[in-house]
Amino acid sequence: MKKILKGYILWTYGVFYCFLLLIGITMLVLKFHTLAEILKVISAWTATFVFVVMFHKIYPKDNFIHFIKRQVSGRIKISTVACIILLQFFICLGSILFKSIIDNMPIKAQLITSWTTLLAVFANNLIQGPLGEELGWRGFVLNELQKKFSPLKSAIIVGAVWGFWHAPLWFIASGYEGIQLVQYIIFFMVSIISLSIIMTVFYNLTHNLVITMIIHQFFNYFTAIQLGDRLHTFMVTALLYFIAALVLVNYKGVLFKQQNSSLNNNV
Repeated sequence: MKKILKGYILWTYGVFYCFLLLIGITMLVLKFHTLAEILKVISAWTATFVFVVMFHKIYPKDNFIHFIKRQVSGRIKISTVACIILLQFFICLGSILFKSIIDNMPIKAQLITSWTTLLAVFANNLIQGPLGEELGWRGFVLNELQKKFSPLKSAIIVGAVWGFWHAPLWFIASGYEGIQLVQYIIFFMVSIISLSIIMTVFYNLTHNLVITMIIHQFFNYFTAIQLGDRLHTFMVTALLYFIAALVLVNYKGVLFKQQNSSLNNNV
């Protein structure tokens, strides 16, 4: 499984980077901007596409539909969902208040206020983020890592791998260079690894990928709706998610318990 896991990660990186190259050619050379937007959406599903293609090699005795059902079979309490959303809302609020002080920017000027735009951003982030990534990164990689390592170590490893998977976007989409780019990368990685720890806590409590999709979605969404200096946004977001991860590290001991692998055992 170790060899297959490495192969999955390498293929996911490689296919995603090929998509980015194709998107660049489509936009800059062919000038087909609509096609480029479609390719962006498809590229966000790379982790899932690679997993689907490799599934019978990974779990030769399992059934894909049964695997999916197991990944979303765990019970999720409404209170848990509310807790997650409130946690991420207050992190967003902290970022806004910080920028209102440091950048002397009114709160209203820091947020998208159009309801149609807010809904469009929500839908766009859902399609290009959690729906396309969680099955591969958490449903497969995290589960397999937890068979060998503690949940905490597994969360850090998958967070780092998942974070560096985004590396080309730091250089072509962040808009930063020099020391600001270095700062952006550091803040990004701290945020992603902290988020991975938080995801692992709630995933191991619920055994349901929907919970990681919700966390992923609101991380992306609350970041996307903020205007102004994005470096300041990422700086505060990274700090607050790091604090949240530290607080949750010892929550019910789930990051140090040997996990039941029945969710992804072969049938």
